[in-house]
Amino acid sequence: MNDFRYLRPTTLEEVVSLLGRYQGDVRVISGGQSLIPRLRARLLAPRYILGLEGIAELARIEQVNGRLRIGATVTYRQLCANPLVERHAPLLVEAGRLVGSPQVRNLGTLGGNVCQNDPGADPPPALLALGATAVIGGATGERRLPLDEFFKGYSNTALSDLELLCGIEVPLQPSEIAWKYVKFGWRAIGRSIVGVAVALDLRDGICRSARIAIAGAGTIPFRARAVERLLAGRDPSAALDEAARIAMAEPQVDPPSDAQASAEYRRQMVGVFVRRALGSAIGGALDRSRSRQA
Repeated sequence: MNDFRYLRPTTLEEVVSLLGRYQGDVRVISGGQSLIPRLRARLLAPRYILGLEGIAELARIEQVNGRLRIGATVTYRQLCANPLVERHAPLLVEAGRLVGSPQVRNLGTLGGNVCQNDPGADPPPALLALGATAVIGGATGERRLPLDEFFKGYSNTALSDLELLCGIEVPLQPSEIAWKYVKFGWRAIGRSIVGVAVALDLRDGICRSARIAIAGAGTIPFRARAVERLLAGRDPSAALDEAARIAMAEPQVDPPSDAQASAEYRRQMVGVFVRRALGSAIGGALDRSRSRQA
């Protein structure tokens, strides 16, 4: 690595001040799972690294005004073990458990993952399917941005150089939600070639509304809105094949060809895994309903 100076602020106000003072020459580190490899490869050479471990409010998980707020420095291990998240956002727990290895989950943070914006990451599609909002801190205070407006391109987000992701807010999910996250990758602990998250408001077998998000099929994770419109107001189990076909034709499906898979193969896997996620979500909802009635 190149030499740098490590800064340890203790308040959000101090973070914002340091971002302004060293603008363009500072990087924020949370878990370090994305930043440290880049520093080692000398792809980045900031003069200052700004650590967030001293800011307690960024490590909290709390229920506030009907929403679940997850601080940016919450690790995957903490996320998946938290009863509030397990109760109100089990889809996010399912995605979090598929991130990397146990060592990565012990150190990696939700905020770091979202800010890295790797197209094959697991939490972003789950968060999009949950209707999450990014809480962003800056010199003028906090602002909130729907997460589907936060992602701009590979490793590019709506954050300015003077802003910090403070946390993610997720609406509390009703018990009727049918949910599932599935991923396809060559290794169980690897990044997704394709990842699909599904959240259906399913009542009496009819889908009142649907949120479906896809990762790995373009430069950013995105909502499959044409599939969502297809499923609304009908029995989703009768539309699985049609949903798979429409998913492959979504305008944001523009997969790359690389050493892991060709563009055409990824496109086909979008259809396969949208169908699989929907079927698993519906089946899981039925099983939970039977368990409650037993």
